[in-house]
Amino acid sequence: MNEANARRPGRPASQPGDQLGKREKILDVAEDVFAEHGYAPTSLRSIAKRASVNPALIAYYFDSKERLFEEVFKRRGTQIARRWHELLDALEARPGSTPSVEELLRAYLTAEFEMKLSGAAGQSFVRLQARVHDETDAMHFRLRREVYDEATQRYLAALERALPNVDPADIYWRMMFIIGAFLYMMSGV
Repeated sequence: MNEANARRPGRPASQPGDQLGKREKILDVAEDVFAEHGYAPTSLRSIAKRASVNPALIAYYFDSKERLFEEVFKRRGTQIARRWHELLDALEARPGSTPSVEELLRAYLTAEFEMKLSGAAGQSFVRLQARVHDETDAMHFRLRREVYDEATQRYLAALERALPNVDPADIYWRMMFIIGAFLYMMSGV
């Protein structure tokens, strides 16, 4: 056996491609459990049990509960943010017309509806997303900023162009209200 292929102590034995499958299974299960219970009450042991893996395997792939949570959130959160950019790019690429408020809000909310309607995983993520927006600790705040701020800032700027006579602070707070109401509605509470 050559040294590059040798299994080091603590590394799980596997077939090619099996590790990716287990890692994805852990992410899928963790997404469901975090969406169901939230970050604080969820244990790595409960995720491992539901995923039918050894808890050490979760530590091997993700190092900690916080890193696992970050990967779970960023995996689909970045899909939504990319979709927001795509939809806004399409609106702004039209020659000769500034997108209307209705068009901007429809584009923003479309990405969320698409995620919710994409299946059970999308539904879990939307519930998780609502939980993340409800939390006030530093980790959740940082994740929201890292994943969503750039796209949200673009939408706020577009809304300011569509509403030139409205104070930007009012636009910001109206957008935050829309996001909060939408997440509450979509979370299935």
